[in-house]
Amino acid sequence: MNALNLKILKNLNVLYIEDDPIVAEQTMVLLSHYFKNVFHSFNAEDALKIFNSEHVHILITDIELPGMSGLELCQQIRKINYRIPIFITSIHNDKEMLMKAIKLNLVDYLVKPVSTTSITETLIESLRHLDRKGEFLVKISKDVNYYPLSNELISYGKTISLSLSEVKLLDLLIMHKNKVVYKTTIEHTLNPDEPISDSAFRNILYRMRKKVGKDSIVSVSRVGLKLLIE
Repeated sequence: MNALNLKILKNLNVLYIEDDPIVAEQTMVLLSHYFKNVFHSFNAEDALKIFNSEHVHILITDIELPGMSGLELCQQIRKINYRIPIFITSIHNDKEMLMKAIKLNLVDYLVKPVSTTSITETLIESLRHLDRKGEFLVKISKDVNYYPLSNELISYGKTISLSLSEVKLLDLLIMHKNKVVYKTTIEHTLNPDEPISDSAFRNILYRMRKKVGKDSIVSVSRVGLKLLIE
């Protein structure tokens, strides 16, 4: 993975959580060189709102935050997305904290002050991690491919646009490919704050089947959905 590969990040958005305004400003300048959009939050609660309303591809968070901690934020994110690369920053080299971070499948644990070199190396490692996991391309069927990092769906050679809800649903189904995902899990992923109406659920299912192929998404009556991947 060389510097050329970092150009991949220019199609991606990063969510950065840091409560120190001086550190945040300095780091955001660096991140803006790599990413299409840099979303910033001073606390975890607002970060969750951004995560649920924007296309976020990589997450960087400080551990020590007002209110909900960075690790608690990561735990909440992992409940709805286990694939997104996350790395955390801290002023402490805390072994116990590091062990908790490892359990959350994080890319790296960076001790502040974070240098340009260390954050660049971590971004490269996050791309390597995704490459090893086959996250750059998910082949849904012979003629339908999905690129999770850019949220691009290519069907029969044509790029198909996806809404944020459709991206969330597709990411969830891919994470549990060829397995039934319960409707309650889907509803929580799409809208953690309130239940989705039956008509809204049927509508998004109809749209997704049109886009990925009607035979690729199987509806299990009164239980949930299953994405069939060859």
